[in-house]
Amino acid sequence: MHFSRVLVALAAGASFVTAIPAVSPTQHPLRPTKTKSPIKHSPTSGPGGNLKAVDISVKQSASFWTCLAKTYQKVVIRGYQQACGSGGAVDKNFVASYNAAKAAGIQKIDAYMFPCTGTQPNGVKCKPPTTQLAEFEAVIANNGMQLDYVWFDVEPTTQPCAAWNLVKADNLALAKEYTAMLRQSSLNWGVYGNGNQWSGIFPSRSSDIGSDLPLWAVQDDHKPGASTVTTFMGGWTKAVGKQYSEDVQVCGGGVDQDSFSS
Repeated sequence: MHFSRVLVALAAGASFVTAIPAVSPTQHPLRPTKTKSPIKHSPTSGPGGNLKAVDISVKQSASFWTCLAKTYQKVVIRGYQQACGSGGAVDKNFVASYNAAKAAGIQKIDAYMFPCTGTQPNGVKCKPPTTQLAEFEAVIANNGMQLDYVWFDVEPTTQPCAAWNLVKADNLALAKEYTAMLRQSSLNWGVYGNGNQWSGIFPSRSSDIGSDLPLWAVQDDHKPGASTVTTFMGGWTKAVGKQYSEDVQVCGGGVDQDSFSS
């Protein structure tokens, strides 16, 4: 999820693969009336029994998916992006990428949300957190997506969209506003973050935005295995996933490499 690949601003009014129902800024249409689905474990072949995985933020070729399914058990697809031209938007490639992964036989599929946060260079205001989250979850529901985890991406960026550039106390309050909603969702939400960036966003490295949620940690040391994470922050002491190599080529496509325990 390195910012050199994820910051793709969409013009306001862009059309998506599926229609998004109108949502009131104060409503979250997918509040649960059921318990969360249990995570089902599948065969693994990565180091230490971990799932071999990649995460993507761009459209991939048909040959990429065929190749990936031969050696990787999991893919994490960007489903929502900053899109600071419109205040946040569903990734236009999300549904197509999900369908391609399913058709190729990828065993496990996650998605991540990179919301619009902070003050944008172009002056466009980010949509309210309730609206951004509702837009994302509506596409998941309307397309019948079966996702193991859905990840809330917390990382700073500057261009073309800015992320988490409010004063640190306000960033903390905004992050907690989001995680409070994630806890109420019927989806299995977790948090993606880098311990070495944490104190640059929040008041301190120990600032807790939701350590009760699963952690997908960034530690770009080229060592696979979720259990090898050592750069913790925010109250977490273990990670479900680890992003261990950023901006690499796999099966002819640009990805990040990851390990997940489930």
